[in-house]
Amino acid sequence: MGRGSRIVGHRRLTGGVCSAVHRLTVERRGTRTFVVLRQYPAGLGLQAGLEKEIANLGVVARSGLPVPRILATDVAGASTGGAPSLLMTRLPGQVHLNPAEPRSWMTKIAEIAVSLHSLDLPAKVFRPWADSWIAPRDGFQVPVDAQNPAVWKAAFAAMAAPPPDDAAVFLHGDFLPVNLLWSRGRITGLTDWNSIHRGARAIDVGHCRRYLAALYSPEWSEQLRSHYESIAGVTLDPWWDLYALLHHDDSAPKWIRGQVAGRRPVDVPGMTSRVEVAIETALRRLG
Repeated sequence: MGRGSRIVGHRRLTGGVCSAVHRLTVERRGTRTFVVLRQYPAGLGLQAGLEKEIANLGVVARSGLPVPRILATDVAGASTGGAPSLLMTRLPGQVHLNPAEPRSWMTKIAEIAVSLHSLDLPAKVFRPWADSWIAPRDGFQVPVDAQNPAVWKAAFAAMAAPPPDDAAVFLHGDFLPVNLLWSRGRITGLTDWNSIHRGARAIDVGHCRRYLAALYSPEWSEQLRSHYESIAGVTLDPWWDLYALLHHDDSAPKWIRGQVAGRRPVDVPGMTSRVEVAIETALRRLG
């Protein structure tokens, strides 16, 4: 931050589940600036993950997307008691999970997804079983609170088919409502750049659809798909869409509740049944 800078305030930000994120108030020559410090727990060997995030932020730095700029890094945690750390500029806005006008809210999410997918930026090609936690080699598991296990088994069977070829676009990899910042009805930030790839656009949209189904309703999930397809002028591949939706498992409600962090009421018992409806609808599109 420059010689003579000093921290004069700090506040823990809500929602982080794998790292501690703080807003720091830094004063230098009579001027105060807000910055963001992300720190990973010491001793867990997370340096490689932080190095990937730093590299990915470099890739999107001049993309035109609202992304944070790196100020300083300490991958080894040498100055922070062993905690790998990343200091970034603070983006305006906050996570917005209670839209008064859901249609406008979802339209803006679809619009920034289309902009993201139009970028011609370098990234590794996405491999469906290696680059995510869904792994058929270990066997798919029907969630314990599934209402209709047959829906899940039919979806698992569909995953036995080879992944279809689809146009590879630039992917965020963790495109979720909790990674979007809003101010005055506009998206002002896209955060958590750990998983960029090039692959089917339905992967990003499907992950967001899974989240919308779990947190709100399968109808909202379908509306996002419709908005995206209308804006992009393409049809999302149903196999890749289903692939992303199937990332819901027994651990998902706990993760989502932690990410929401009290920003809105969370109906945990109903999450799986709502995602199940979205999966059933996707299965019908797959034929």
